[in-house]
Amino acid sequence: MSFAHAAAAETSVCNLSAWSTDPDPNGLAVRSGPGTGHAVIARLPPPGGVAGYDHAAEVTITGSQNGWFRISDAIVMDYEGDKPDKVLFKGEGWVSGRYLGLLLNAPTLHRGPSPDAPVVAQLSFIAPDGSAIGPDSYTVRLRACKGDWVEVDASFEDRHVHGWATRTCSSQVTTCP
Repeated sequence: MSFAHAAAAETSVCNLSAWSTDPDPNGLAVRSGPGTGHAVIARLPPPGGVAGYDHAAEVTITGSQNGWFRISDAIVMDYEGDKPDKVLFKGEGWVSGRYLGLLLNAPTLHRGPSPDAPVVAQLSFIAPDGSAIGPDSYTVRLRACKGDWVEVDASFEDRHVHGWATRTCSSQVTTCP
């Protein structure tokens, strides 16, 4: 194996949470490895109507490799507070970052996974209609992660930015502190 191939195959370790955005009625495929060539070992239901809840499955992310995210579990949170959380998957599996979402709480994106990395985008601004737009207004696509940082493509209307963020939130009913 060449050094370049070995480096490309390394898994970055991280500790994040996100939710499934895959609308496929068959659900989000959880695979045995990072890529479509690996076996499907579980499926997470599509957002909405999951076991009687209106929320998507939430996953704990422990690593990433080439746009794929290693997860350790998937649950449906009971945000109403009267039912136990429903465990959908436990163990190790991989899901595509194209089908994961989360909220951004930090107002900036950085060039790399460090507070000392240059800022590449400000996510808070005043829209032409005078409304305040914050980082939680963006739709994000996950690309990679490292520690508590996540590399994202973020979009709000016709504004598209790319960079690394920290202080993310996987709550589907409110922003996190």
